[in-house]
Amino acid sequence: MGPFILFFIAMVAASPVKRQEDLFGLLDLDGDGRLSRNEVLSSIIIDQALLALDSDGDGFFTGIQIFELTGNPNDFPMFDADNDGKVSYDEVRQGTNMLRVFDRFDADDNGFLEGPEAAVIVFIYSQIILSRDEVLNALTLTQVLVAADDDNDGAFTQQQIENVFGAQNFQILDDNMDGVVSFGEFRKVFDLGDVFDFFDSDADGVLTGVEQNSIIGVYNLILNLRDAIPADPLLDTNSDGQLSKDEVVNAMTFDQIMVANDADGDGQFTELEVLSFFDRVYFRRMDVNGDGFVTFDEMRAVIDVGSYFDYLDADGNGFLDGLEQFNVVALYYNVLAYQQANGVNTK
Repeated sequence: MGPFILFFIAMVAASPVKRQEDLFGLLDLDGDGRLSRNEVLSSIIIDQALLALDSDGDGFFTGIQIFELTGNPNDFPMFDADNDGKVSYDEVRQGTNMLRVFDRFDADDNGFLEGPEAAVIVFIYSQIILSRDEVLNALTLTQVLVAADDDNDGAFTQQQIENVFGAQNFQILDDNMDGVVSFGEFRKVFDLGDVFDFFDSDADGVLTGVEQNSIIGVYNLILNLRDAIPADPLLDTNSDGQLSKDEVVNAMTFDQIMVANDADGDGQFTELEVLSFFDRVYFRRMDVNGDGFVTFDEMRAVIDVGSYFDYLDADGNGFLDGLEQFNVVALYYNVLAYQQANGVNTK
């Protein structure tokens, strides 16, 4: 996966003037040729502006980036509250909001942005229209599920699902009708593309305005959790804060994983059991005979610990960090629990 800034759409190859006009029209809800405070505030939240202007995706702003946001080259020291020479998202949030950004560019103080006054707002908006490909390239469904699972139980309550996807979709997602939706149940119905399509209410292939809110919220959470989740100390043998492929491969074998997670000991997994840790594409690859189950042999033929590591390494940097670790850590502790309960080593 490329830098997280790929989450936002770049300016298209068509005429830049026409592109700016198109975007201005999307913001100008009443079509009066100018942008009101309400039109801007209903279309852009400050966190969207921060992500759009953070061109290197490092979570901090330079003096030039602050100038892009506020239009004042002298604002940087005011935002740099801890005097470390860089401005964090939190420092920006404490120092401004979208209303203040609007007022900064409203040069004649008439409550509207007209002509050149609107240029920076239109630029920010151009950076936060989310295309389907950019969302799929910037996130994985596992990251989304883990970030949204605030109690780390691998499932969502009826209320959590209904708040986002509605009551009808809860009934569809709750495959075993136990009142909660597991990661596996969610993956059985939705992949990340389906999630995008759900929020793309006008089916125009991009997320704009309120369509973005849930995706932006989860993205911000993923961004904040990226460095906040430490590597598991039992797996992180060199204590460098991230899991290497060697550390994971040396910690457990794939047979250990399969035996420890085969709850009924029948030597195979149901679709939901597989989807707890893999996507639908992998399930179809594994289920060679199409019977709805994946045997140990079918699973071995498709994946091992090393290739599973690669599958989870969403950014391809050779390490599992932050939310990327979730599945490996869960499987590892299942192996430890199985060995402790049965007094055996499943190698």
